[in-house]
Amino acid sequence: MEEFISRISLPNFVQMTIECWNAVFLLIMIVMMIIRKQPDKIGKAYNVKVALTNEILVFYIAVLLYDLFDIIWDAYYGDTSETGFMVCAVAAFGYFIVGAFQTLFFLQLVKTQVAVKNGMKLLKKLTLAVQFLHIPGIILLIATPFTGALYYFDELNHYNRGAFYSVWYYVTIVSFVYIIVVIFFTRKKIDRFFLQICVTAGVIPLIASLINIVYRGISINNISVSVTALIIFVLYEKYRSDMLVNGVKEAETVSRELAESRLELEHSKNSLLLAQIQPHFLTNSLMALRARCADNPEVYESLTNFSRYLRSNFEALGEISLISFEKEMQNIEAYIALEKDNFGDRLNIIYDIAFDGFLVPALSVQPLVENAVRHGVGTYDKGGTVCIRTYRDGDNVVIEVTDDGSGKSNITEKQKDRKGIGIKNVQARLESLACGRLDIISSESGTTARITLTDPKLIENAENSN
Repeated sequence: MEEFISRISLPNFVQMTIECWNAVFLLIMIVMMIIRKQPDKIGKAYNVKVALTNEILVFYIAVLLYDLFDIIWDAYYGDTSETGFMVCAVAAFGYFIVGAFQTLFFLQLVKTQVAVKNGMKLLKKLTLAVQFLHIPGIILLIATPFTGALYYFDELNHYNRGAFYSVWYYVTIVSFVYIIVVIFFTRKKIDRFFLQICVTAGVIPLIASLINIVYRGISINNISVSVTALIIFVLYEKYRSDMLVNGVKEAETVSRELAESRLELEHSKNSLLLAQIQPHFLTNSLMALRARCADNPEVYESLTNFSRYLRSNFEALGEISLISFEKEMQNIEAYIALEKDNFGDRLNIIYDIAFDGFLVPALSVQPLVENAVRHGVGTYDKGGTVCIRTYRDGDNVVIEVTDDGSGKSNITEKQKDRKGIGIKNVQARLESLACGRLDIISSESGTTARITLTDPKLIENAENSN
């Protein structure tokens, strides 16, 4: 190892070590960028297409080759064997070619992303002119293995700058200065992400090139390119994360707006229905019929329950704001009393109300109870049990309606459609008010409809109203 370090020199050894690590990081970033380009298999919401992904990937591959050529060059530096001279010559030539490509590549990005996109014809011509400035340097590079125009290796296989090296070097500096100037004067017309990339890719290599004019130890220019790549990767990941978050927020906003539209349509239909059927007339008529059935307790009680049920539903249909859970339970109890008349002992109801000091959207729990009775218990000759349960789960409130039947055996297609509409209506009410979610959990022992209320204001507002 000491002999190797002595041959290539300590500065070259330090630089080679740094560039080896840089190459490892670049490989990781290239793999991650390739993965980012693949279609997302989880869901469309996470399949974010980020601008300039292909361009950044090309840049990373170029930087990796740039580092690899320099690592090989350093490894054979000072090796006076025939192989050593040949490897250094090839590595140096590849190093300069890739360096020229990087500069021309960023000039091309300026031309397409700034000049062409903004219809700036003069800027496009100026950028093309700066690109043409590299032609003499490339011609000199092609001639260098035979003339030593840009660089040459002495008898000790040590690198030396040629007579025309300054042509190559200062054209590169001019190119980066040009990029910075263009970005400065067009900064208000270009995308912020592209602006950050150009500033990073222009300023850091330019500073490193200026330092290397007077300092010829470790190549700061080489290290600066890798640092530039790392910073661009961080910018890319941040930009992609921001796009992902914004995409999810937009999807949630669209979903909420759709839910609100459905709810508004539902309220419009309800208002029309209420206007047509005149609920006061129905309630008064039922009360009159109930009075005539005073001598028949069973009919009297059924009409009373039916009147309570209708009144509660009419009030809920016209209700846009949240109501207390206690009021929702009054509607549920009126409904259950009617179903008790139908099912008798076949229907068993369990109330496990551990907490009731909160608000809910009107008609958000009653449809779930109806589904449990009609489609869970009612399809079995022996009947079954429906349990209505509430409890606190941290800051959330949970409402569960559980039945002990599968609810599949005797349900008709029409009943399935009605069940689905009831669930969708509940989901729409919860989504439109952004107060919680509905989960349906089915198993062999029955079905549980679980509403999780996640908005603390549902409890605070209920407490304030009491």
